[in-house]
Amino acid sequence: MKTKFSTVVKVKKQEVDKIEKDIQKINFSILELNKKIEELQNILFSLTLPQNGNFSLFSQVKTQQNMLRNEIEKFKNQILFLENRKNELMNELKKANIEYEKMKYLETQEIKKMLKKAKLKESRDMDEIAILLRKNSESE
Repeated sequence: MKTKFSTVVKVKKQEVDKIEKDIQKINFSILELNKKIEELQNILFSLTLPQNGNFSLFSQVKTQQNMLRNEIEKFKNQILFLENRKNELMNELKKANIEYEKMKYLETQEIKKMLKKAKLKESRDMDEIAILLRKNSESE
C-alpha cells in the first residue's frame, strides 16, 4: 500500500544502503592496505646487511630499508585515515537508520489507519446493502 511516507521511506533506505556500501569499500581498502604492509614487511625482514663489501653496497641496502619503512608508514597513515572515515560513516549510518526506522514506523501507522478506514467503509457499505435488501424484501 502506498502512503505519503512511502517515497520518504524509499529515500531513507537508499541513504542507509549507500552508507553501508561506503563502509564495505573502506573495509576492503583497509584489508588491501594491510596485505601490502605485510608484503613490504616480509621484504624488509628478508633484506640483510652485507657482512663484507664496500660502503656503497651497505648504503644501498640501508636506503632500500628506509624506503620500505617509509612506504609501510605511508600505508599505515592511509589506514588511520580510512578508519577515521569509517567511524564517521558508522555514526552517519546510526543516524540514517534511526531516521529510516522512524519513517518506516510512520508508514506502518498510516497503513494501519488506511486499513481501519477501509474496513469501516466496508462495514458501512455492508450495513447499507443489508438495509436495502431488507427494504426490498419487506416491500415485496
